Amino acid sequence: MKGYASVLLTSARQQWVYRSELVARAVQMVLFMAVFMALWFTAYAASGQTQLEGYSLAEMVWYLAMTETVVLSSSRIFLEIGEAVRAGDLAYTLARPLSYPFFQVANSLGNSAPRLLLNLFTGAVVVTVGLQQVAGSWPGLVAFLFVAALALLLDALIAVLIGLTAFWIEEVSPVYWIYSKLLFTVGGLFLPLELFPEQLQRVVRWLPFQYITYAPARTFVKFDVGFVAETVAGQVTYIALFAALVLLVWARAQRRLVVHGG
Repeated sequence: MKGYASVLLTSARQQWVYRSELVARAVQMVLFMAVFMALWFTAYAASGQTQLEGYSLAEMVWYLAMTETVVLSSSRIFLEIGEAVRAGDLAYTLARPLSYPFFQVANSLGNSAPRLLLNLFTGAVVVTVGLQQVAGSWPGLVAFLFVAALALLLDALIAVLIGLTAFWIEEVSPVYWIYSKLLFTVGGLFLPLELFPEQLQRVVRWLPFQYITYAPARTFVKFDVGFVAETVAGQVTYIALFAALVLLVWARAQRRLVVHGG
């Protein structure tokens, strides 16, 4: 575990070196939140309602800020894995004393940690200035950080799994596009699951995508100990499931290294 922790810390320190990239990500967060705040202002004004499915305008905007914070913090580690497979460079990493897929998971988390803090700060400033109102609570913020960390771990496992599919399809971007669209829709990126039709809610609440976007945001906006406990239990279950799936796929993938010149 010390080895993986070192990988995580090294990757996190590297992120702070590229300050221009961090500034670009902050600008991206500002633009996203400015556009969607305007949309929600218009939606609530047109509906003539102060709440939609229990969410006030302030809560809805803060919800979106939290989902964007998590999504914009995720790394694109699958691209690195896919390129290593295509180039045949991955074979040289097998001599490391660490498991390659979990090395990449730690690398992904190290990349994501500084982005999460930056996006959270930027989003909070933009929403506070735009709304002149703060939603959530301090217990909700603490719980959000914990749940968001588990969400990024789950996202990293899925990203590594997507990257490993390069052994069979080489170009992994289409797989990621499908995954990202699932986060956008049934993951509750733009809309809380409470706004979904009831039948669709029953389905999406069994899927892992809500634990990456919807659950962390709702934890902050509407802090509830029971919901947090249920969320953490679901996240841990899916983390264990995807970790086992990564090991299984990696075991099969190693047999195909020779196909790619490794």
